[in-house]
Amino acid sequence: MNLHPELQELQDFLRTALLSPARPHQLAISGSDDALTWLQLSVAATDWAQRYQQCQQPAGTPVVLYGHQQAEFAVAIYSCMLHNIPYVPVDCIYPKERLKEICQLANAPYYYDVVTRQFIATGEAGSVLDEPNLAYIMFTSGSTGKPKGVQIGRESLWHFMKWVREDFSLPDIPVLMNHAVFSFDLSLIPLLANLATGGHIVLNAKEDIAAENWLERLKNNGVSAWVSTPSFAYQKLLSPQFSSDYLPELSVFVFIGEVLNKALVKQLRRRFPQAKILNSYGPTEATIATTVIEITDEILHSENDLLPVGTMMPESRMEITAEGELIIWGKNVMRGYLGLPQENAEKLLSHENEAYRGYRTGDLGYEDGLLYCQGRNDSQIKLNGYRIEINEIENRLLAMSGISEAVVLPLMKSGGGVLRIAAFCVTGLAPETIKTSLSKVIPPYMVPSQIIIKDTLPLNPNGKIDRKLLDTQARTN
Repeated sequence: MNLHPELQELQDFLRTALLSPARPHQLAISGSDDALTWLQLSVAATDWAQRYQQCQQPAGTPVVLYGHQQAEFAVAIYSCMLHNIPYVPVDCIYPKERLKEICQLANAPYYYDVVTRQFIATGEAGSVLDEPNLAYIMFTSGSTGKPKGVQIGRESLWHFMKWVREDFSLPDIPVLMNHAVFSFDLSLIPLLANLATGGHIVLNAKEDIAAENWLERLKNNGVSAWVSTPSFAYQKLLSPQFSSDYLPELSVFVFIGEVLNKALVKQLRRRFPQAKILNSYGPTEATIATTVIEITDEILHSENDLLPVGTMMPESRMEITAEGELIIWGKNVMRGYLGLPQENAEKLLSHENEAYRGYRTGDLGYEDGLLYCQGRNDSQIKLNGYRIEINEIENRLLAMSGISEAVVLPLMKSGGGVLRIAAFCVTGLAPETIKTSLSKVIPPYMVPSQIIIKDTLPLNPNGKIDRKLLDTQARTN
């Protein structure tokens, strides 16, 4: 089959990077289970594909990958990329019910259990995806009450990989820190940067990060590039070892997933005076990120309280509507949500004068020489970098037997950002019972930390639920 030149270019690159690595004996992946050189990765990626062939699935059938920060998880992802197998990453922090639901939505006949290294039949019939040459499907929180699958093409993956290599100020052979679960697309920045540069990615499981000596792991591996949400870096500032004295190789920080504020940048400047600090922005629907900028001292000391999110990647542009909504046009825009034609019609745009698709982000922003992002026009929030649809949590609550009314509120910090999630329920159930039931169908970061039982929900003069009053009650409860 003759591939489009761009897809052939990606295929040729992957073959060289994974099957004929330039530095075969250099470490490629350090995971929670194992550490692999590029040569060992090459063997493992080939072995994974050969074992998958025994499932006898036609090309274009998705496979679900289920695990947590193991080197084997990265092997499976790289092998899927190399062999043009569309993959669906699901972290085991998700309950099994969520895994089952995603397998159903993707109509994936098998999922790969990374821990046991077995392909497990899901009971789904399986079918070839309508979209050809997909790289992956990333499931995010959905406003309808079910997760929705974002379909990213291989052309977008290749476009992003080249951009990261050229514009993210990475060392020549970086050692990249990853803390994000593979079902959160932030993880693809270090994963793809590692491929693009022939570097070394250090994967960090939850239990590793929680350990007192976690920074020692980064030091021993000579981590030079940090990729995380701002919230994650804030937590690490509690340790005096989080500094250039202890981590001398750390030369670049890449932040995405949340608003980066000046207070964090100033503290990092003091701890890592020589390091570059990059701010990046982009929804999952636009292939991980679509802007980047280095936060210089001039930007840091400007009068604007907001930090800019940067300039657009090549072959893309930002449109800002009269209402302030950001619309991304570019090669990086998704192929659409899996099996959701109505949402695709609402969110995806095309125009005869545009070479690529457009995506209505729902984010609000403005341009003043540089691009700035300032909140949402809907009920979607970010908590510790995770994208959460408040409506999904409400729908899950209302689906539970014994709950007649439910309202979920994000409680905001004074300086912006989400402090925690609170839920108000009219029910006879106990809060812990509700949390336990929720934890069986949604990931832990979506379970409200505060559940308040009410006899009735208060109404405002317009007859609508008084959310401002509930917000006040949650803060004083």
